Amino acid sequence: MPVVSERQRRFLAATDPAVLRRFLEEGARAGFRPPASVAAEARRGLELREKYNRGGTAVGARRATQLADRKVVSVETLRRMVAFFDRHEIDLEAPAARPGHPNYPSAGRIAWLLWGGDSGRVWARRLLRAREATRKE
Repeated sequence: MPVVSERQRRFLAATDPAVLRRFLEEGARAGFRPPASVAAEARRGLELREKYNRGGTAVGARRATQLADRKVVSVETLRRMVAFFDRHEIDLEAPAARPGHPNYPSAGRIAWLLWGGDSGRVWARRLLRAREATRKE
């Protein structure tokens, strides 16, 4: 199932909200396939976790495997992703979370990547925002 962009969502919301609602409902039933950028960040997280033997939990590693394999995720998984990113954004403020630090990457940076990294955060938020917008219309 193709992912509706923010621009497409706005257009459909303005011109034919019923089509947008149906599209998002079908997506919620079928799930959403992560884009290549999310898969790449999750793969990178798995590689770093293996290399440095730190970062993330078993749940995070399973999520990374799911995202890296571009397996379909549910709306509930998208909610969990957004919740993870909201809770762990502060981890990126640690000095070791930034390139150039001698202890880079920090465990927090690796965990962030396991959940899809910045691309995963943007993707999950965008889909949930679009879904919520159609429910309000």
